[in-house]
Amino acid sequence: MRVALHRHPGVAGVMEAAVELLGAVPGVELVELGVPAAGLQSVSLSALPAYKRQLQLAELEAARERGVDAIAAVYHSDHRELCAHERDWPFRIVNILEVVGESMGLQQPDRFKQLKIMQDADLIVSECRALIEQHALDPDKAREVVVKAMLGDQPLPLKRLAPSGDPATQDAR
Repeated sequence: MRVALHRHPGVAGVMEAAVELLGAVPGVELVELGVPAAGLQSVSLSALPAYKRQLQLAELEAARERGVDAIAAVYHSDHRELCAHERDWPFRIVNILEVVGESMGLQQPDRFKQLKIMQDADLIVSECRALIEQHALDPDKAREVVVKAMLGDQPLPLKRLAPSGDPATQDAR
């Protein structure tokens, strides 16, 4: 598995530990993308939205050009921002723990990513109806949270879907 690490060097030793961890997984080849890494996490770049989108697009394009199988994020907030791009690009977007878990035979479907890829708040709420009812949540409030916190957490827009369901050719900027 050819894996690129989604990098943020703001906390000393974290990226080095992630490289060491991925290097210990049998069958993983770590691929350098050669794109700038900045900040503590992607969320720390929110004050510079155009720069953040530029970095994310450069990373996705570099991953495609280098033929990676996956981009692995260390931080959950980075994974949440990037994961729906899996729909439009020829590689997976994973949390580093998924790679480690899979190497030990452990797999857990990424339900957040499955829902976010849907890009339809009403469908997401419908898919989560049992949980909404189980926890006595207001469905309208749940939908509002889906729109703001899940679908709204998409700094780099996804590509449009063509009527066929295939990503339309469109610049993601």
